[in-house]
Amino acid sequence: MASLDRIGKEGFRHWYERQLIECHLWLVSCFLGIIMTASGIEIFGRASRPLGAFLMLGGAVLALAGWQRYRRMLDVAERLGELAACPKCQAYARFDILSAGPMPLPEGDDPLVERAADSLWLRARCRKCGEEWLMK
Repeated sequence: MASLDRIGKEGFRHWYERQLIECHLWLVSCFLGIIMTASGIEIFGRASRPLGAFLMLGGAVLALAGWQRYRRMLDVAERLGELAACPKCQAYARFDILSAGPMPLPEGDDPLVERAADSLWLRARCRKCGEEWLMK
């Protein structure tokens, strides 16, 4: 997973910030899709039916795709953000990644691949105290 590589290279805080910015850009695209759909409905009722139908369909697809991508990215960021504090010394986002992956989990669990937030795991080591923990 490319984002896991970015966490290792750039650090968790930078990755988390970029993840939130990117997912909110997807939310903006969702709103633009809603506006595009409404414009298509207006045009469909007045003048050019093919153009209106195209705008309605394109706007609906953009809105749905934007919303799904926004929720998926935000779920992953929220979940990892909640687990980013060392369980021993409570240092936030000061860890190195030892291993990571979408599945299978080290303990043998096997979550569904489609659910990105549920299938992601990181094994981390605190830079402050050396504690290791599994973020899943």
